[in-house]
Amino acid sequence: MTPTLRGLAALAFAFAAHAAAAPDAVEIFESASPSVAVLEALDLQGRRLGAATAVSLGDGRFVSACASLDGSDALRLGVGGKEGAAQVVARDAQRNLCLLESAALRGTAGLPMAPAGAAPPRAGDRVHAISNALGLGLGISEGIVSGIRERGDLKLLQFTAPISPGAEGGALVDSRGRLVGIIDYRLRAGQNLNFAVSSEAIAQIEARSERDARLQELRDQAPRLLRAGDAQALATLAGKWTQLRPDDAAGWGWSAIAASLRDDAPAAARAWREALARNPDSAAASLGLAGAQLRLQHPAAARDVLQQLLARHGEDANAWALLGRALHAEGDGARAREAYDKALALDPWNLAAHEGAIGLARERGDHATAIDGWRLLVRLQPDRAALRWRLVEAHLLAADPAGAWRAIADAPAAIIESGDLLFWKALVLARLDRPAHAVEAMRESLAKGPSDPSLAWSELGRLHHRLHRFPESIAAHREAVRLAPGAAERRFWLAVSLKDGGHLEEALALDRELVAERPGDAGAWRQLGMASAALTRTEDSIAALERSLSIEPKQPRAWALLIDQYHAAGRRQDVLRAHGQLRALDADAAERSYRATVAPYQDTEGGR
Repeated sequence: MTPTLRGLAALAFAFAAHAAAAPDAVEIFESASPSVAVLEALDLQGRRLGAATAVSLGDGRFVSACASLDGSDALRLGVGGKEGAAQVVARDAQRNLCLLESAALRGTAGLPMAPAGAAPPRAGDRVHAISNALGLGLGISEGIVSGIRERGDLKLLQFTAPISPGAEGGALVDSRGRLVGIIDYRLRAGQNLNFAVSSEAIAQIEARSERDARLQELRDQAPRLLRAGDAQALATLAGKWTQLRPDDAAGWGWSAIAASLRDDAPAAARAWREALARNPDSAAASLGLAGAQLRLQHPAAARDVLQQLLARHGEDANAWALLGRALHAEGDGARAREAYDKALALDPWNLAAHEGAIGLARERGDHATAIDGWRLLVRLQPDRAALRWRLVEAHLLAADPAGAWRAIADAPAAIIESGDLLFWKALVLARLDRPAHAVEAMRESLAKGPSDPSLAWSELGRLHHRLHRFPESIAAHREAVRLAPGAAERRFWLAVSLKDGGHLEEALALDRELVAERPGDAGAWRQLGMASAALTRTEDSIAALERSLSIEPKQPRAWALLIDQYHAAGRRQDVLRAHGQLRALDADAAERSYRATVAPYQDTEGGR
């Protein structure tokens, strides 16, 4: 079994074992679960933003993890078959503990805690985690206390019971079913190295409650702006935050996120460094800085940051996954695969590690493994539309449009008529040699509103181009560029359609802009060469095509056009040299080129 499949098998096992429990855990779950609630964070329209867990303290009061609540517009608790709205009444931000109240759930019994004077948990004690893991409803997992950790006045219980997203705010109970900790998923360091804030801290929440209403307003508003994709407003908010609390790493983190939304990787890197200067142990800031370095195409710098982080937090699955990306970018596939496998061993749910491992399989040409990987993830999380699109894409990359069609046909009802599904349906129809139907589906996608309208318009333009409908193609590409003027890829395809639609001067001007912006892009130089050739600017065409082929030599069409341009310029030796290059790549194209350009030279010399 390949390492990728081992990771996926571990994921499947974790999913299947989610609600499993040893016989002695049954009574603990039956006695404790009526005091553990499913917690949902909602937006203004009542749509679920996220799922977490809360623990009843009795009399309508609950405790949960604050981080899962920030940015929500409403909260809903569900326990014992009843539901009720909840409000935050006190917040210990440093310990990530929040007190909630729900008038509708005043009758919910509180989960018992160990009496005053009882011995605290010790390393080796058996514990159980009861939580709303993965938002699937309450479940239980078993483990032991593996250590007691103290960070200033924060006491943490490190435990081995497996947890998953949605477990935050859940109950860690001892062998008698008594509450000993509140699970904090943010602090986890791997599938079997998890943390809970000691239940001793619950009694101190109100006394330590954050009184700065302005700061809490910023905490709530920042995730909302992120969801809306409003980079400018988020940057303004982050600026106010850093002025209000210049030593608060969180404000600098939001400044970095705002910069990332603007595709300003240098500014993001600077802000993440500011966050690290204020909190050198922040895993989030280290991960953010490494991600910015990767966007800047500095994989070695990203690797250094991640290795420093892993020296302190060796069980951080996200760090291992990102290290895999850095190593992958450096061309070290073997070590990248090891990093991804380490991440998956620590956290079988780590999507970034799965994506990285699947990407390596695809690069190896192992499309079957890539498809199997995405198919398993889709099976485990059928409502995660983005995973289904990756499965469709994997089938297309494997030249299996029929398999891609099946993946679309099996989509759940909630997304079957979505703009994104129609987008992928159009791409699959095109690969099934049904371009007219593909155009219709892409138009329907745009009417429904896909996630990336600019990309949908660009793909519609390419579909029209395939049907030689150049005016329609140009119009669609112009709309794509209008929606995303900074996206070079959109302008590239507009230039192609302009060239093939007879708008040669405009295409040439756009191609010149692209090569100035992206001097290392072989495709941009190739298009400049083609547009120049169409305008009979032979020497310009030769220079552009030579530049393209110096960047990427394996371009049969570019070599064939370059041979034609050499022939037009009377450069006999260059024709012969280039023909040898083309023959190594495409024998049929080389034969056609030979008859048109090489044979005439040889005929003048008395034959081939």
